[in-house]
Amino acid sequence: MPAPNRLSILISAALAVATPLLAGSLAWRLIDEEPRSGVGYVLLYWPSLLLDQLPARAAEAFQRSALPTVLLYFGGYLLLCQLARTLWRRLR
Repeated sequence: MPAPNRLSILISAALAVATPLLAGSLAWRLIDEEPRSGVGYVLLYWPSLLLDQLPARAAEAFQRSALPTVLLYFGGYLLLCQLARTLWRRLR
């Protein structure tokens, strides 16, 4: 896998910051008690869903700050960018 280029890092960083802001702006819709599911919900909240699977003490330590969530978004987006670049190179 090639090293990430500057554009991939910038795109991943911008999306990592914008996604929690979008999730926060949509949070008012989650007030009701219905369980959430669906592709859009999972794509928007996957770091929080992942952190919820940790034991209680570890999840509490990670949820004291928003930084771990943003770093998870950044890592996920960077992996997706790298996957897209690799597939693009193989198809060309």
